[in-house]
Amino acid sequence: MTMCVENTPLEWYPDVNLYVKREDMCCPGGPNFSKTRGVYAHIAKRTEHAIGVLDTSHSQGGWAVTKACMMLGKQPHLWYPVYKYDLSKPLRPQQYTAGQIGAHLHPLKPGRSAILFHQASKLLREVSNNYYMMPNALKLPESVDETAAEVDRTRIPSDINAVIVPASSGTIAAGVIRALADKNIAIIVHLGYSRSHDEVRKYLSKMSGITGAGDGVTIIDEGYNYADAAKNDIELPVWPCDKYYDLKTYRWWLKEGQKRYGKALLWNIG
Repeated sequence: MTMCVENTPLEWYPDVNLYVKREDMCCPGGPNFSKTRGVYAHIAKRTEHAIGVLDTSHSQGGWAVTKACMMLGKQPHLWYPVYKYDLSKPLRPQQYTAGQIGAHLHPLKPGRSAILFHQASKLLREVSNNYYMMPNALKLPESVDETAAEVDRTRIPSDINAVIVPASSGTIAAGVIRALADKNIAIIVHLGYSRSHDEVRKYLSKMSGITGAGDGVTIIDEGYNYADAAKNDIELPVWPCDKYYDLKTYRWWLKEGQKRYGKALLWNIG
């Protein structure tokens, strides 16, 4: 059993010279993002009953973990930051949905992700003595494994000059890199937010399991902060594009990438 499907569509959009791998469709019923791959497998290996997870301001990880937990008969606990401007508003859709399907919701005062993760882990210990806290940012080896398997199932077009992957942690990119390691295809990793390129390359190498794999990719860093959405200065594509990840990549493609690479495949993570 799993909650993801195989062989998501590969669509061709000639007006922008892009093939789009619709990994936003990998989890029917949502959440519609490709990091859902691996969540079920990771939790299925755990013997603990209470499973904790930390969301960021726009993460869908808590929804994915909750869905897997409910399928596996486990008890999900979701922590998430609540900002002052959130106090008079309804829950964000991803937390609301997680709560509706069974998550125990725990708001936190906002702060750095590492600090919030430590707080959530400590609070989870108070909830249960049989607990497991999901890795921060869902940096799961199973997500790399399942993404690489989906790349292997995909017939990569022979007429492209690059495969482009939007990146938050880079976990999905690591799976793509692993699967394409023996192919002569340029891989572009577009950062959803700016950070050390050396650290990104180290992470890609570590998670892909291929020494130096990160050294061979081209990293595009447009200086975004984590909470920044894509600038609203382009016509939106017809397929769903997350404003924190894919849409930033698509915007770069229209403004710069297409001139440089001509034709490419966009791994649409959702």
